Amino acid sequence: MKQKIYILGVITAIILTTGAILKVNHWPAAGILITAGTLILVIIFIPVALIDNYKAEGNSHNRLLYIVTGITCIVVFIGMLFKLMHWPYAGVGLLIALPFPYIVFLPVFLIVTSRNKNYNIFNTIFVLLLLAINSVFSALRRCQ
Repeated sequence: MKQKIYILGVITAIILTTGAILKVNHWPAAGILITAGTLILVIIFIPVALIDNYKAEGNSHNRLLYIVTGITCIVVFIGMLFKLMHWPYAGVGLLIALPFPYIVFLPVFLIVTSRNKNYNIFNTIFVLLLLAINSVFSALRRCQ
């Protein structure tokens, strides 16, 4: 199963990268590839990868974290897709998507990981670093 998930991830990355290159060069079919790649990512890859990781972990105490992680990924990627494609309500989507990881994901992550005595603190630091980088790039985007 892992190999199929890796192959699906590589195919999704190739589709999204090709769509991004076409979009930057204003070539045709960019929108189709970006939309298809994002939908494959959101509808197929992320749920399958999270379910596989959840089953491999075998710890039912982290179920809420997996659900919130999936929902956060879906909200953020769909918001980015709407903005990238210049679809209606993209601004509203980004207003929801940008604070979503901080308001929804981060509290659940901290609560779930604080219950686990064997949890590695470096994972928490890594998640906080990624959220800080996201904040910096979001602020830089607003300054332009």
